[in-house]
Amino acid sequence: MKYKINYGIYTVQDKFTEKKKEKAVETYDDDYLVKSIGAFGRWQGVACATAAVSRLIAMWNIHSILFLTPSTDFVCQTMKDNKIAVPANSTCYDSCTRYKYKEEVFEKTLISQFDLICGNGWMASFTQTVLMFGVVIGLSVFGWISDRFGRRIALIISPILAVIFMVSSSFTSSFWIFTTLRFFVGVASGGIMSITSVYVLELVGPQYRELAGTLILIPDALAEATLSVFAYLSPTWNIYILALSVASIIITFTQFFLPETPRWLVARRMADKAVVVMTKAAKFNNRSTTDIQDNVTKIQQELQLKTESKAVNYLDLFKTRRLSIITLSSFAAWFVTGVCYFGINQYITVLGPNIFIVVAAMGVLQIPMAPMAAVITKVFKRKTAVIGTYVSIGVTMIILVCVPKGSWVASMFGVIGVCFAFINFSIMYLYVTELYPTPIRNMGFSLSSSGSKIGAMVAPFVANMNSTWIASVIFAVLPVMAVAICTFLPETKGSKLRDTVDE
Repeated sequence: MKYKINYGIYTVQDKFTEKKKEKAVETYDDDYLVKSIGAFGRWQGVACATAAVSRLIAMWNIHSILFLTPSTDFVCQTMKDNKIAVPANSTCYDSCTRYKYKEEVFEKTLISQFDLICGNGWMASFTQTVLMFGVVIGLSVFGWISDRFGRRIALIISPILAVIFMVSSSFTSSFWIFTTLRFFVGVASGGIMSITSVYVLELVGPQYRELAGTLILIPDALAEATLSVFAYLSPTWNIYILALSVASIIITFTQFFLPETPRWLVARRMADKAVVVMTKAAKFNNRSTTDIQDNVTKIQQELQLKTESKAVNYLDLFKTRRLSIITLSSFAAWFVTGVCYFGINQYITVLGPNIFIVVAAMGVLQIPMAPMAAVITKVFKRKTAVIGTYVSIGVTMIILVCVPKGSWVASMFGVIGVCFAFINFSIMYLYVTELYPTPIRNMGFSLSSSGSKIGAMVAPFVANMNSTWIASVIFAVLPVMAVAICTFLPETKGSKLRDTVDE
């Protein structure tokens, strides 16, 4: 009996000692990248900002639907018979041969040019669903390209493809050709979104992860805010997309100056290239370069890269029970995030009185939400922060059910809901990126975050429901479900980015 008690005490003490040692080992200064080039300096600042600005291209494409298919009033102008002398506003008639549209955004929108009303009304939401389906494919394809061939090459290819298909879509006169081209625009946009957050978090030290992981979404807010400017200055939807394309070309050019991330090079056994990149970075940050070679050699030995050098694929995301739970749970949580963020964004344009002001306000007010998300993740644990934002979204949407449509109060609570959804999006970007090891990080982030894009495919149909209170209820119930899902995810705050796949 005495032996058993002592054995039990020994085991507890042993575990406590191991945890203590593990905690001591996992300090910021022990990270080989931090020791070599610093946690954050001018080099990281320039590289992170250059990568982050490419998100403008992706988010312009995703949010452009707000002005392409706005809520549009119409009236029957020509009928086969004269049974109805004064047709009712926004009412469909079987005998109507031509409708007249009340244009408030462009001289021509997708709705007015392709008659996306009445029996064809579903097509307005369908074109956005197709684009978001392309984003889902892009997340997976470019996630694999990024993990297999490098972050840099993926960040160059995806904006180039986006620009090509954006320009092409602005000249089409067929709805179905336009929708097909939007699919490929979505693929390229998904590539941009899958890489930028991983790229940024692999460049900075652990102590700056919260700040970098959330501030990277500032371009998302800027993209939405500036859409109002592009739309206001464009006479038609074609010019609107073409103007966005020209701005995207300028941004694409900057991506050629991006370096590869040292973490990816080390993980792929490219020690010599990693040393070259880290040496340039250290010089730019005014740090010593004498120990870089030794740091890289040491980390390669520790990681036993011979076992990690084989080609990785999406099956590795389910290699262990832990990774399987992370992948499935984060995918489901991302789905809710996507429905809420993209859905509420589009939903508010239906509730608000002026689309230009509402969209600009939503974008501007989201800008300070990024640093607020950084503060939240710095103070609270990841799971606590994510669950808190889900609850906030749900409460706001429940209140919105009781507010009359078209009032300033409805617009106010709608914008508050968008802000909470944006904070949730920011925290999820950071949280999910930390959950996966370097060799499969981009694929893991891409697959799990594709859940948000599938949610975005559903979002337009929810936002455009005839009964607006039903949409509010859906936006309120889904976050509650996400809270339960998040309980299966591990906490990552304060831990290092893992560089090996768990066995």
